[in-house]
Amino acid sequence: MPFGPRLDRPSAVGDEGRPRATSLGIAAATVVGLALATGVVVGQPTFLTGLGLVAGLATAGVALLDRNGLGETVVGHLLFLPGATLLGLLVALTPGNPFLVGGYALALVGTAAAWADAADGEALDSALSQGILSYVFGLGWLIGGGIALGAGYLGRRLVDSTVTAENPTVAAVGFLLLLGAVFGAVRLSVGALPVVQLTPRSRREAVRRRLGRGKRAVALAAVVAVGVGLVSLVFTATDSPALALVPGATPVVGVLASAPVVGPLLAVGGLALLTAGTAVAARQVTQRYGERKTKTVAAGVAGGGYLVVLLLGALPGAAGLFVFNPLVALGGVLLVPLAVLVAVGTALVAVRVGLFPDRVGGPALAAVGLVLAAVGADSMGLPAPLVFATVAGALVVWDIGSFGLGLTAELGHRPDTRRLELYHGVFAVGIGAVAVLGATALYAVRTGGGGGHTLAMTAAVVGTLVLGALLRG
Repeated sequence: MPFGPRLDRPSAVGDEGRPRATSLGIAAATVVGLALATGVVVGQPTFLTGLGLVAGLATAGVALLDRNGLGETVVGHLLFLPGATLLGLLVALTPGNPFLVGGYALALVGTAAAWADAADGEALDSALSQGILSYVFGLGWLIGGGIALGAGYLGRRLVDSTVTAENPTVAAVGFLLLLGAVFGAVRLSVGALPVVQLTPRSRREAVRRRLGRGKRAVALAAVVAVGVGLVSLVFTATDSPALALVPGATPVVGVLASAPVVGPLLAVGGLALLTAGTAVAARQVTQRYGERKTKTVAAGVAGGGYLVVLLLGALPGAAGLFVFNPLVALGGVLLVPLAVLVAVGTALVAVRVGLFPDRVGGPALAAVGLVLAAVGADSMGLPAPLVFATVAGALVVWDIGSFGLGLTAELGHRPDTRRLELYHGVFAVGIGAVAVLGATALYAVRTGGGGGHTLAMTAAVVGTLVLGALLRG
């Protein structure tokens, strides 16, 4: 985030936007430095910072969902919900104290959200509404894909039973059902193709009438073929020889139900469906959309992307694990996004009712995450100086972020304020370092170099209360 393109749109003075870059850089360095230090202490230097990439992608998705372009919105969908789902799974599956891992994940999300200016009520509202829409579309694609797979399986069984059937009645029924399906596919293709639009204007009325007659004829043929085939199923349930009694019917049915006839029919049906799908997709891509329709189409496209990611990425990756239950994996993939949407909705409610700051949401979220991480570090018995440093880091991140936000509101993003920001940042970090050294010295005197972590926990709780009072102020 600090080195990539800006996902927010800095504007004139008075529009708060995100804090100034230097202030955010100091805050981000504080969060990442504490995460690295904690990782070194627990023996896994990068296991916490590894969450940063996923957090950054998910937050970039939230920022892109606020754009109006179709491509940007689709990319935003594909980054937000899958990225947030993956982040939740990583937090849940990462060994260690949940407060520690979840706190640092929250701090990294807050830092990325501050860089992208994606933690205010408007961004959360957009992410929630569009996330729900894309999730519903994803379920629709999943159900539709299941129906298509089931239909394909039944169609294959129908074709196999038709070609290999020894009973001419069974073969005739299969051929009629297959013929009806092909006619139906051709009807869909004719209805989707822009035949009238590609005809010269002087001949469009005549072509439209002929096309209408052709559509009705093909639809009627499909209904008759399927209807006769379904009615003829009655004969397959009895011992009646049926078609075998009709002179010359058996060889005719044998020819119609043979592979040289059934194969081209299947090719025609498949080509018709492919043509219809291509025509519909081309029409959707080339249309001009309003804002609402753009978001709806983007959510629909993203829902199909979710299905591709699920089938080609998530489930095969989970199948590579030692213990794999497809139902459990699928249930997790379906339920974790719901948990993400619930979390975003809860954050939006907190912003709306004034429990959480709106414009300075990113630094506040990072600070709260560091406080939770401090509580988790103390409960794990990590060194007290690290706990003190994490609480102090929370206050530093909040102070620097709010200071940089004030500069943005008063001066905008154009004036050079780096020296002023560095002065304030060095002063804030210095105060934090002095506080950590003082608390560490007091802790050493209090415990004599050994004993429990009561004082560290007290510092973490006090830091939480202080931070909460600051946020409310």
